Amino acid sequence: MKHLLYLLLILATLLYIHKAEAEEYMVMQYNENVRIVLSKEKCPTKGFRAVAQRIDKQILRACWSPNGNLINIQWEGGDFSEFPVDRFYPAEVK
Repeated sequence: MKHLLYLLLILATLLYIHKAEAEEYMVMQYNENVRIVLSKEKCPTKGFRAVAQRIDKQILRACWSPNGNLINIQWEGGDFSEFPVDRFYPAEVK
């Protein structure tokens, strides 16, 4: 039950928090050169838009969706990744 409440709190943060003056994202620092950013913008296929951003400004687009305690990311080109929800933290862009 404790895990379910924790998951619901995180999902609420991911999906429903919105400020008029700032756009919010969830971010995970994958390694020293790459971060993964989740948005609340709908993907054309399924889920929401995501992107992997490299330090050299290269990007890889994706769609993400929650899957229990995991975030499932479907990358362009067919690969997929799963990461624990708690590895992502909120970030604002003004």
